[in-house]
Amino acid sequence: MDSASAATQVQVTPKQFFPSYAVSELKYSLTHVQVDVCSFTMDDAIGLMPPFGKGASHATWPNVKGEVTFNYPLHVATANDSKLWTGNLEITIGKKLYAPIINQLVTTNSTVVTGYGIPDAKITLKKGTQTLGEVLVNQWGQYALAIPKQTLGTTLSVVQSKNNETSIETKTTVLAPKTFTTPIVYNTATHAVVLGNGSPGEKIELGDYTTYARGAATVNTNGNYEMRIDGSPTSNTMGLAHGRLEHYNFGEITKTPQVTGSVTPTTIKVGSSYVRGTFTGAVTKGLLVINGNPETLRGEFTSTGFRYYVNPSKFKVGDRLEFIGFNSENKVITLGKTVRVTP
Repeated sequence: MDSASAATQVQVTPKQFFPSYAVSELKYSLTHVQVDVCSFTMDDAIGLMPPFGKGASHATWPNVKGEVTFNYPLHVATANDSKLWTGNLEITIGKKLYAPIINQLVTTNSTVVTGYGIPDAKITLKKGTQTLGEVLVNQWGQYALAIPKQTLGTTLSVVQSKNNETSIETKTTVLAPKTFTTPIVYNTATHAVVLGNGSPGEKIELGDYTTYARGAATVNTNGNYEMRIDGSPTSNTMGLAHGRLEHYNFGEITKTPQVTGSVTPTTIKVGSSYVRGTFTGAVTKGLLVINGNPETLRGEFTSTGFRYYVNPSKFKVGDRLEFIGFNSENKVITLGKTVRVTP
């Protein structure tokens, strides 16, 4: 067993944020990779798939010893950067040890890095060439290391080592503390649209258990994402999954809007400072979305119509602008209408 050098260990509890199994062995042939997985609880089937669902997925129940063996097509794995996922574990083809997982975003407020790996493997956390700490993975596949607060943009990396083999590294960038707001969902005449925020590079996936709608997006450099789904297949059972390459992830449920009013914006010229138009229903605020990036909820809505201020430097001819109406409870109550930008 490898031993960890001097490090501050943070206690973690069984199965806290972690899957109940770990990959124990990888073997290869010319056509397949054999993945042996050991379950700690045997209370659920185990699945194996390429990242973000790009290819065939398999699931099976463990045997009486808690063991599962997959013979996975090697060409599917190599087509996905030689990576496979089982639960939140990332397996890198060519290494018996998968890259360890960081299971929470590391921000400038973080004082601990937590994640999981193979039981009894040694986790080494580094900033560049500087080792910040080392610790053994516990019997439940967990590790935790205390760290001093890091500056914005710092790159940290972790590897795990066992039996004279070392995994590839998992990198994470220290981010600013992020407040995740409730996604905005609205329909247009042709699409269901989901707007939300996250950390840049984060992958967002939508699944609707009623309509079977599916969608995907990537958070842009502004921290926003826009998902557009053909038709309007939204319901109150839409789930959003957030995931990063480090495999921090969380889910949330969002609901379809109740349309009880309308907004009709007029065309807008380049250099204009206001979106203007008419409305019906209990609309008290508006939201302008410029190429998928939302502005803020605001606007003046009176008996003679509405106007919504926008900095004219934010848009140009050809940009896609959509306008949505909200009620006093900040709920969407109109369809999104396109604002056309003219010279």
